[in-house]
Formats: sequence, structure tokens, C-alpha cells
Amino acid sequence: MRQKILLLLLFLTHLSPSAQEMPGRLAKPLEGSRAELFPLSDVRITGGRMLRVQELSHKYLLTLDPDRLLSWFWREAGLTPLAQPYPQWESVIHDEWSLAGHIMGFYLSGMAMMYQSTGDPAILERLRYSIQGLRKAQDAGGDGYLAATRIGRHVFEDVASGNFTTSNPMINKTWEPVYVMNKLMLGLYDAYTLCGIEEARTVLTRLADWFGQSVIDKLDHDAMQKLLVCEHGSINESYVDVYRLTGEERFLRWAERLNDEDMWVPLSEGRDILQGWHANTQIPKFTGFVSVYRANGDRRMLNAALLFWDIVLKKHTWVNGGNSCGEIFFGEEEYLQKVLSTGGPESCNSVNMMRLTEALYQWDADPRRIDYYERVLLNHIMGNFDPEVGMSCYYTSMRPGQYRVFADPYGCFWCCVGTGLQAPAKLARMAYAHHEDTLFVNMFIPTTLQWRERGFALEQQTSYPDSDQTTVTIRQGGRVKLALRCPYWIERGSMRVRVNGKNWHYRQPKGTAGSSYIVMDREWKPGDCVSVTFRPRLDVQPLRSYQQYVSIQYGAMVMAQRIEPHGLTRSDFVSINAQASKTIPLSEVTTLVGSIPAIREAISRSDAPELTLLYRPKGEADAIALVPFSRLLFDRYEVYFPRVDTPAELEALNGEAASRYAPSPEQLADMESRQVDHVVVADAQSERAHKMESYQSSTGMHFGLHWRHSTDGGFFMYEMKCLPDRPMSLAVRYRQDDSGERLFDIQIDGRRLATIDHRMPVPGVEKPLYYQELDIPVELTRGKTSVTVKFNAHNHNTAGGIFDLRTLTRR
Repeated sequence: MRQKILLLLLFLTHLSPSAQEMPGRLAKPLEGSRAELFPLSDVRITGGRMLRVQELSHKYLLTLDPDRLLSWFWREAGLTPLAQPYPQWESVIHDEWSLAGHIMGFYLSGMAMMYQSTGDPAILERLRYSIQGLRKAQDAGGDGYLAATRIGRHVFEDVASGNFTTSNPMINKTWEPVYVMNKLMLGLYDAYTLCGIEEARTVLTRLADWFGQSVIDKLDHDAMQKLLVCEHGSINESYVDVYRLTGEERFLRWAERLNDEDMWVPLSEGRDILQGWHANTQIPKFTGFVSVYRANGDRRMLNAALLFWDIVLKKHTWVNGGNSCGEIFFGEEEYLQKVLSTGGPESCNSVNMMRLTEALYQWDADPRRIDYYERVLLNHIMGNFDPEVGMSCYYTSMRPGQYRVFADPYGCFWCCVGTGLQAPAKLARMAYAHHEDTLFVNMFIPTTLQWRERGFALEQQTSYPDSDQTTVTIRQGGRVKLALRCPYWIERGSMRVRVNGKNWHYRQPKGTAGSSYIVMDREWKPGDCVSVTFRPRLDVQPLRSYQQYVSIQYGAMVMAQRIEPHGLTRSDFVSINAQASKTIPLSEVTTLVGSIPAIREAISRSDAPELTLLYRPKGEADAIALVPFSRLLFDRYEVYFPRVDTPAELEALNGEAASRYAPSPEQLADMESRQVDHVVVADAQSERAHKMESYQSSTGMHFGLHWRHSTDGGFFMYEMKCLPDRPMSLAVRYRQDDSGERLFDIQIDGRRLATIDHRMPVPGVEKPLYYQELDIPVELTRGKTSVTVKFNAHNHNTAGGIFDLRTLTRR
């Protein structure tokens, strides 16, 4: 009986005090829970970079217009919207694709959690208004249906009749309607349970009933599994949520039908089938499987989630805690290729892996969960938000010399913008936990904690990672076992604990690979002070089994080098385009020389107030500064360092790279023998000499060479010499693998010479850079000694980039 009471408390601790009196029967408690997390309202971040990220997100959330987020819901309900919708993913992307409505779900969750974390009444007002708007759209339909998905009702009618096809991400050519529904249901659930907004419960249960009766009940087993091919978030979790609120068995039965057998069956049998699957489609399903297990006791669901978590960490996780590349789980043999990708781990993946980790930690209290959670929180999530507005990024490329692109605040609304609305409100979610009379201090974050059930409170003060200490001061006392985490990432035996200035002696378990706990069982009094000091461990680790790349960790922090911008401007870091595309060659980044032990030996900590390591190889006067990766925001960075054993290997590597990008000696000699004029692209002196004019044009560097391009109808042009009595040609050097919206015209004195289509990589070209030679009609140069060469982008397209430009006599 005692254990069942404790497990009932596990669920209640997720709710705000106002929501703990909610009506409805809870799901039956199950055996196995060993830790409970505190409500967000009981933990407050009090300082440091986490507070700054939270404050920026708080401010941004309040700038979003609920009427714009409601616009598509009202349109689909046949109501005149009060404002136009937000653009891109909230309206139209890729012709007819739209994910309209998904941000509303993220917004409701983010606002509800931010209300718990700050207590700001302005949030509560916006939430009530938004939910009233949703209720009005739902009432217009009359049957519980609610969606912003265009022609969504017709799509679901086709599904119910069996007349549908699925892919990931489409159901009958409509982008992920069940995923959008799931996000909305999760948001409504949070608005009710965290903020006590009764109307959210009503809208949620009516929507769940409509989908259950109108769609789920109409599908047989095979049709349901076919529907679940398309990304659907954790829709099974949402139905368990409604079951918890109402106690009505039909919602649990529906939840049990919404489990994707392609995932839970093989994983529950111990089979790893993840390679090649879309990562973020799968991750939320497993949080749903845990939720179903907690409701019906089907251990197979839990087993699948436990194995999934282990596989993702062991095979698919980068040093910063993120996973996948280009959104796909790839094989371990592909890491050497994927480390050079501009894609890298996706923000959504990490936010959803953290949700899964929270669920599993509450079941087993395994310190490995905290070890992972801390790594991804400090090194991926904390690097996800720009330092000015607090917008999130989509991909965090692991490529040396790459950079992040943060979302335009009101211009794109990617899925990672959505999870970026949620993460800042719960940065301290796993900082503390409790079980029976034990309070776990899991992470070193400046916070206050109220343990209301025991009348116990504390304050933690720390500036980690800039200092190697933390102090816990008791504000309200009582008899509590205070369990301090002894992290795996400190030098063994270096943790010193003092209570009111006196040493607290403890014995660290032998052979422990992960973290352990130092448990202090005593009667605590207000003002009691626990001070902790430690020495972080320095690790230089290869990229999986490949020693060609290494990463550097100091304690919990992944360290990185700031790289010169190579042509990047402020506008390159904020965009509606999710992927950073302006790569630089590896010859422009630092390659470490020597064995891994020798590299480790060459690294020391500086005495700077903010954490900085110095890498100074033996015999070198200059040192390379390494700082926490998550702090390099409007910067190029190097987190995985190329490595060779000897200086001779490095010299050979640089020589090979130079030859790879250079034109052949024969080609260069031919062009120089026919050359009439030459623009050194992006060189100020050469461009001035050629009277360059431009609009919406910028420069950068790839492969050690400068380029210029213009965007969205912009142009750049040069005055170039020609011969009045000889047929001429124009030689332009491009990048072979350019892609995206790159359609542009080349003009000679206002006449179109050619339209260049670089929306796909150029086939049949072996080298990364190549020359295209275009014959100029003789009437365009006859009698002239110069012409104006203009590169003009089509609307919404880019012209270039070009790396070299010459006028030549024709062969």
C-alpha cells in the first residue's frame, strides 16, 4: 500500500498545486517508480546563462499573436480569422505543404510551462484567450473536430473510409495531420494540468473523442498500422493523458491501438532496427510507449523504450548529446562521412530525447539518465538559442568550421522553433528529484527548490562551469536524506563535501562508470550550508572508432575553438533557411598533430574568469583557446578536430587538398594565354578597378577561395575589358555541388547571355570547383573595348556564388 501511495504522488508532482484537485480517476499506479520530479513551479532558476535563455524565451512568447496562431483553425472552421497566419511552415512551404497549427500546440505547452517557471500572470491571460479561440473553432464544427490542417476534415474522412495512402510525412498528400493533432493535444493537456484552465480539458476530451470515434474505431488493425507510418508524434501518450483525466477506459483502449508495431515489436524483442529511420519520427513514440506501460502494465512497451534509449546513446549520439544527421539514424560506419555534413543533429531530437529520459528516470532513477540529460542540456540545448532574441536553431552541424543558423523570429516556424518554445521553460526540470525521504541534487544549476510535501527548501548557488564548486544552503529544514550527485566527469576522489565548514567523509563506489550519490542523512536546520568542490576531468576522445577526428571534453562541457568568420555576416546567422550552407575547407581549421595522449598533455586550463582551456603543443609559442561549445553562437566553430600523427602527414594532407581544388596546369595555362581581363572575386582592389555595382550581394570563403553571390532578385556586375575585333568568351568558376534556389541570368551590356540553373549539383564534374566557358555573341563586343557583365538572381533565388571571372579570346 505504501508503494502505491508513493506512485500516486509521482503523478501528482507533475501538476501545479491548483491542478492537484482536478476531478477524474487517475491511471492505476504501477510498480517500478524510484524517483519523482518536482513541478516546475517548485524550482526556480536564479542566475547564469540558463536564466538568460529563459528570460529571452519568456519575452519572445509574449510577442506571439494568438490571433495569428488561431488563424488557420478559424479558417478551417468556417470563421473569419481576426488576423492573418504566420508564414512558412505555418502557412505554405514546398508548394502546397503546410504544417499549419503545430506551433499552437507548442505555444500552449511552452506558455504553460513558462507560467509554472515564472508565475507571470500575463501568460495565463494569453493562454485563456488562445483556448477560448480554439473552443470557438471547435464549437463551429459541432462534433469535437478541431484542426488547422487545410481540408483536414476531408483527409480524415478518407482515412476513416480506408481511401488513403501514407508515407513519412504525408497522408493523402497532406503533411502530418496526426502529428499536428498530437502537438495540440499535448498543449491542451499542459494548459489544464499546469495552469488549471478548465476549458482546455473540455476542448481536449472532445477532440480525443472525435478522433477516437470518427477515425480510430473505423480502422482495422492493418489500416491503423498503415496510418501510423506517417509521423504522428506521441499520439498514444495524448490518449493516455485523457484517460488519466477522465478515467474512461475507451481512451486507454484507443491509446493501445495507436502504438506503431514497426517500432515497439522489434525493440521489445531486443532487435536493433533503427538504422535508416527518420529519427524524430521515432523518438516521441517511445515516450508514448512508456506512458502506455504506466497505464496498462504492458512490460513490452517499457522494454522497447529502454532498449531504444540505450541504442540511441551507444550508436547514434554525437559528443554534444544530439543524434542523427540530416534527421536520419545512420550506421556507425558512416561517422567519417557524416561529420562533414552541414546537417548534423536536429534540435527536436534532443528535446524529445530529454522527454523520454525524464520518463525513464522516474521509473528507474538510473544515474545514467542524468549523465546523458546533463550532456545534451549543457552542450546542445544551451547552444540552441541565439543570444539576442532567444530563437532556436534547427541543425547543429558537427563539421569543423561550420556555424549555426537561428530561426527568423516571425518568418519560418520550423518544428525546432516549436520545441524551442518549450525547452527554455524547463531547463531545470531534472536538477532535483525525490523519493520517499530522499532528495536528489542532480545537477549544478543556480536554483531554489521548494519541497512542499515536507516543508523543505534550499538554494543552490554556483557558477559552474566557470568555477568548480557549488553551495547548497538550507532555507527550510527537516529530516531529509540529501543525495548529492558525484558526477562521472570529475577526477576520481576529487569531490570534497563540507557541511557547515566541516568535512563530510564518504566512500565513492569502486568500479562505477557513471555517476554515484553521496547521501547525507540528518536533521537539517535553516542556514545549514553544504559546500562542494571538485576537479573536472579532461578527456580527448576519438570520433567513435575513428581516430581521424577527436573531441575535447572538460568535465560536463564539450570544448570547441572559435574559427574566423570567413565572410559570414550577422545576417548569415538568422534566416528562414534551416541549414548553414557556407562551408569552408578543412585546410582553414585546426588539425591536431600527435597521439591522443600527447594532445591531452598539451591542454591546460587558463586562469580566465570564464572557462577556457589552452592547447599549446610542445615547442609552440602560441596557444589555441578552447571554450564551451554551447557559448559559440554567432561564430564558426570547431568541435570535432581533424587529427594526424605527424607534421609530415599534415603537410601531405594540405598538399592533397590544394591539388583537389586547383584547376589543372594545362587548363590554367590555356586560360592565361587567352585572357583579356580578370576579376579577383571579393578582392576589394580588383572589384573597385572593375567598377563593381551590387544589390543584396555578399561574399564568403569556401575551399580557401573567396566567392560572391546575390540573393532574392539581387545582382552584382563588373566592367570588364574585351577586344573589339576578336570573338570573346566569358569564363566563370562555380562550385559543383551548389543546390537550392539558384536560378540566375548572366547579362552582357543588358542583353541576356545565359540563364544558369544551379538548383541541383552539376553532373559529370569530378572536382569541387569547375569553370564554365560561355561564348559571347560577336555583336555584343564588336567595336567595344569593355562590356558590363551582370549576374542577376531571379526572384527568391541566388545568383552565384562565383569564385573567379575572366574574359578570354574564343578558342
